[in-house]
Amino acid sequence: MNDDSLKILEERVLGAVQRIHELKSENDQLRSKRDDLEGRVADLQDRFDKSQLELAETRERASEAAQLEDKRRIIEEKVGGLLEKLDAIE
Repeated sequence: MNDDSLKILEERVLGAVQRIHELKSENDQLRSKRDDLEGRVADLQDRFDKSQLELAETRERASEAAQLEDKRRIIEEKVGGLLEKLDAIE
């Protein structure tokens, strides 16, 4: 192997080593970003789960309120009918 070939090989090896270091650094940065994103996803999932629970509770309360309103209306109608009967007696 002559000196020119050896020099070319050395340059290529050094270039490959430098590229490997760059790729390792980039890989570390990507891992860090991935970890951050995984944390954000977990946080968003927790918030979503809590929101779903709150929504279910709110729907249950709305259903109960509607039932109570129906009962109130029925009682009001009955009381109104009874008052009309009392008025008719006089």
